[in-house]
Amino acid sequence: MSHDSDPAGRDYETLVRAALIGAGTSVWEWNPQTDLISGVDSDMNLLGYGPEEGRLTQQAWNLLIHPDDCAENDEQYLRHARGELPNYEHEYRARTKDGQWRWIAERGRIVEWSADGRPLRVVGTLVDVTQRRQAENRALAIAAQLSETARHVPGVIYQYRHNGEGDGAFCYVSESCFDVLGLTASEVMRDGAAVLRMIEREHYGPTIAAMKHSARTLTPWRFDFRLRRPDGVLRWMTGTSTPQRESDGGVLWYGYFEDSTEVHELQLARQSAAMAEAANRAKTEFLSHMSHELRTPLNAVMGFAQLLQIDESDPLSPNQRRRVALIHEAGDHLLQMISELLDLTRIESGQLALDCAEVQLPALLAECMDMLHPLADAASVRLLPIEARPSLTVYADATRLRQVVLNLVCNAIKYNRPEGTVRVLAESRTDGVRVQVIDTGVGISQAQLPTLGEPFNRLDHRHSTIEGTGIGLAVTRGLIQLMSGRLDVESTLGEGSTFSVFLPVSPNPGATTHSASLPT
Repeated sequence: MSHDSDPAGRDYETLVRAALIGAGTSVWEWNPQTDLISGVDSDMNLLGYGPEEGRLTQQAWNLLIHPDDCAENDEQYLRHARGELPNYEHEYRARTKDGQWRWIAERGRIVEWSADGRPLRVVGTLVDVTQRRQAENRALAIAAQLSETARHVPGVIYQYRHNGEGDGAFCYVSESCFDVLGLTASEVMRDGAAVLRMIEREHYGPTIAAMKHSARTLTPWRFDFRLRRPDGVLRWMTGTSTPQRESDGGVLWYGYFEDSTEVHELQLARQSAAMAEAANRAKTEFLSHMSHELRTPLNAVMGFAQLLQIDESDPLSPNQRRRVALIHEAGDHLLQMISELLDLTRIESGQLALDCAEVQLPALLAECMDMLHPLADAASVRLLPIEARPSLTVYADATRLRQVVLNLVCNAIKYNRPEGTVRVLAESRTDGVRVQVIDTGVGISQAQLPTLGEPFNRLDHRHSTIEGTGIGLAVTRGLIQLMSGRLDVESTLGEGSTFSVFLPVSPNPGATTHSASLPT
């Protein structure tokens, strides 16, 4: 129906058109039968065209629409003409006179039809939405950048909203959610309580209480709890979240959390190590104190035993003399064990000081062999001649090195077989000097080698008649380490063992001389 015969209607239409143009919206009308358009002068001015360049037909206007947008624009109108849409709407790019593109939002509706059902009059609006589109594109670009950044963050970035009435939901969850929780971001946003249900029972109550306190006081919330993932794996989670009150009374949290299982395990390991170190320190202090306390009465026992042996005014009978000798021998063995125990505690506590210097090795070895000849003779073991270059020297503490050699050769004798041999040889190497003690004794099985040298561990000899405490080799290894050396062992069960001591020929500035790590 036309408004040509209705001046009042035309005046109202003119008024509305003027109001819309003033608001930045152009009003146009189009006759599909003649293809004529009216009311697009302001749009032409917007695109930089003068009045003489005005496009007065839809066909001409289509030439300004971006080729990628033209077909969709036409399809939207046809759908409206077929009655599928109450009106048609589309946003497209239109070319300006200087060749740039501006975004136009077009909306229209057929308001008049012919008697045979053809559209006669279409009215609509055009709005320049370029700034809005640019703002949207910038927002999308920023969101894409943030999403890409969040994808490389090891934890989960999120927004969580609570309406204040018990219902909560995740508004945003970064893509790393699946790697951390075993749930996709869409699953978490679809079911806001999914994460809460995964929290272990003993942590659920405190976690919810802390969350409620944060919502009430609007203070940052730091959480640390354990949850069970859908795959059944228990993991620790640690994070922080900052609340913000919204106009409707709800609370929006901006937060981040990450898997902190390894951190918790490390802390637990450190606590365990600290407790073990404290227990070991207490053990060392106890052994050191007890060793000192035992020395005094033991020296008195051995002293009185010697007095009984040498007392000519009241001589002992042969049977009594034999018994006193056994007392003295047992006391001497106990004193030796106490001395080794003291050395062990000093080494473990780092309180054993050494006086290292250049030592003539052949002379020290010969002295040790001379001291052990009686023991070897009693055991029917032959000590072979020392094999060492006369000028060979090492950098060590002479007293402690003598203790090391005596201990190794003494063991080679004790754990040997009748008519067996003990061979000692020393030679220069590129990394220092190697001293080897080689015996033809009972040997050590491969399964027992890793535990060799553990304090008080005598392997298979704890029930044998061979005397020993299981401390000597631990002390020996510790002394060698304090002298910047090392001890290696090779053994074949039933054939014998080779103990190799490696020592430097000069001071080693990178080595410590006050502590050593021993097997525990």
